[in-house]
Amino acid sequence: MPRCDACGADGARQRCPKCQACWFCHKACAKRAWRFHKLYCTDDPALKRHVAVEMAFERIVARKPRTEVPDDAVCYICLDGGDGLLRGCACRGPSAGFAHVDCLVEMAKRDPWILVEGRNMLNRWTMCGTCRQPFAGEVEAEMARRRWRLHRDDLTPFEKRHVCLSASVTLKWNDEPDASDLLYQAGKPCYARDDAVLLMAEIERAEADTNADAALERLTALGARCRHPPLLRGLHAHRMARRLGLLGRFQDALHFAAESIAISAAETGPESNVTLEGMVIYGLLLDDLGRVDEGIAMLTNVLATQTRVLGADSPRTRSTRASLDRIISRLR
Repeated sequence: MPRCDACGADGARQRCPKCQACWFCHKACAKRAWRFHKLYCTDDPALKRHVAVEMAFERIVARKPRTEVPDDAVCYICLDGGDGLLRGCACRGPSAGFAHVDCLVEMAKRDPWILVEGRNMLNRWTMCGTCRQPFAGEVEAEMARRRWRLHRDDLTPFEKRHVCLSASVTLKWNDEPDASDLLYQAGKPCYARDDAVLLMAEIERAEADTNADAALERLTALGARCRHPPLLRGLHAHRMARRLGLLGRFQDALHFAAESIAISAAETGPESNVTLEGMVIYGLLLDDLGRVDEGIAMLTNVLATQTRVLGADSPRTRSTRASLDRIISRLR
């Protein structure tokens, strides 16, 4: 159920009949919020899409945990401290990785691509240029919102179409399906049917489907269209492995996990985030199949690599450690 845009409570049932973007518990909440709501309430179709997306991002940011900022932390771009510092990557060290969103945005606008081995691989709008890991938390949501704001009025050039689909995936993963669908439908006609960017968006949106059977059906249908480039095929294999594993089809999932690891290791390196994620899934599937010793060995290897590359306090490292501890404690 939607959240109330006045008090934040779950289960809001009254939707603004004009803009269709805001939800409220009852008339009292709608009346209390009108002072701000009236500034952007509209029935114009183009503006309604902008309002719906903006409100969705606002709700996402409000749900994210607040960043704890050490007293000595400074922005690694402008080297200033003060208010507005956020951290949303895997940079190691108690005061590393902090930045102002405005500084991250300016850097991404000037030079959006991070060269890796001579290829345009990483996008500064979605990934940290230092640790080369995806943004998370407040930073992920704020960067997606700022990027969409820059390009929302013109979806003709490639970059602007890409932004539309990228933002729709961020909204889908953060449980804002209505706004996600608005952006997806706006960006989809700009692409050919088998364009890699459109297929990546469709894979991610299928994976975010809360109905496991429906998600698997959609992913399976996309399989024949995801042959090239290799990274697209690897992403599809990775998502298929996860969904099949959730449905208890462990042997089939193991096949896709192995394919995902092989592709990502060849394309992005054996210690890349996506390769390590695939190895974690593979290790957990081995455990599900009763090959416990092999699963523990795989997860132990991944944990050592993540600790060295990402740091012991990285969320991904902690997640792998927790999975390994659960398996070992079950054997005692």
